[in-house]
Amino acid sequence: MSKSTEELLLNSVESASRRKIKIPDLLKEQDSQNVNIIVELDLLSSLMKNLLCCKYCCSSEKIELREDLKSRRGLAVSLEIICHNCEESTSTMSSKISNKCYDVNLRLTYGMRAIGKGGAAARIFCGLMNLPPPPAKFERHNSLFLNVLKTISEDSMNAAVHEAVIANDNNSNIAVAADGTWHKRGYSSLNGVVCATSVENGKVIDFEALTKYCSSCKEAKVYGDTEVEKLEYVGHVQKRMGTRLRIILKMSKGIKLSDGKNILGRGRLTLKEVDSIQHYYGLAIRKNLSSVEDVKRAIWAIYFHKLSTEDNPQHALCPLVNFIESEKVFRDLTEKDLLKKCLHGRTQNPNESFNKCIWERIPKTVFVGIETLKFGVMDAVICFNDGYVSRIKVFEALGIKSGYNTERALHIIDNKRIF
Repeated sequence: MSKSTEELLLNSVESASRRKIKIPDLLKEQDSQNVNIIVELDLLSSLMKNLLCCKYCCSSEKIELREDLKSRRGLAVSLEIICHNCEESTSTMSSKISNKCYDVNLRLTYGMRAIGKGGAAARIFCGLMNLPPPPAKFERHNSLFLNVLKTISEDSMNAAVHEAVIANDNNSNIAVAADGTWHKRGYSSLNGVVCATSVENGKVIDFEALTKYCSSCKEAKVYGDTEVEKLEYVGHVQKRMGTRLRIILKMSKGIKLSDGKNILGRGRLTLKEVDSIQHYYGLAIRKNLSSVEDVKRAIWAIYFHKLSTEDNPQHALCPLVNFIESEKVFRDLTEKDLLKKCLHGRTQNPNESFNKCIWERIPKTVFVGIETLKFGVMDAVICFNDGYVSRIKVFEALGIKSGYNTERALHIIDNKRIF
């Protein structure tokens, strides 16, 4: 294969993320005034002593920069410049205010939530960085972000629905892949999330976060009386074949069959054969999406092919050992109603990817309330659908300038995700 051909093939392969997210424009030149930095106070004080003089007495020898501890508000501190010669002073806060909260504290809250951490982790981080402690009421900022994220995530999901309808020839009866995920592993979780992704574009178009802690969530009917037709994910149906055949192997272990032999052994139903049957069962569905009958014929071809011997060849259905015990499994898994739900031929990979995004923000090892759960889910929605640069909209909605370093970091993350 020539180099030009290889490049053409590589360019023709497009990732799911790249199909969803527009490649961001290049950033403008850095605005040196619109960034946040960490600087040691004594170094800044020394610098100012060498450059400043008091506007009242013109003295430059007794200028001091210090923090007014009584005015500290989380990471936002009051910086005070004092002239000890004339005792005049001036002060300013180290951060601007948006929505009655200091920007730096809002950034800290959002940053911690984005990496799956809360107030306790923020205190450790600030302590190790020799920064002031975070706001005492760290969780208070959640409600502010929830309102903003709710609006932005709903706009994102509505746009995803609009895209899916257009891709479906302007037919609003679109196909979705629905999947549920639990906060904790096992069967004892109190929190759960159900999401629906568009089969057409792979974006999240709806979600519901519920908790057993809330009595109204227990009885919630998400879609009311609207009828929803359930489709099946081919990969999950494919696994049923393998699971049920392995159960047969387990239940028949040590039992003599009608021919006086065990079910296991060479030329018999081994674990390797089960994996093979499961694989070909999936292929039979995916390669015959035109009709249920074609799928059914292809699946039974697997059964008779495996049942076939030299003395009794049964390859009539083959497009391409005794398995009598597996016949019932084949009959159940070639039911017309089941196969009809698989004819879309799509996967639930977007759902699995989205679930991963959720639990990156809400670790499974720590219990959280419903507000924090929704915080993580809605942030996952906007990043999953529109890229990490969509977080800039969150800052804009809060009245905060995102800043060069923030925008640059989000662009870099998205570019790595796309390419």
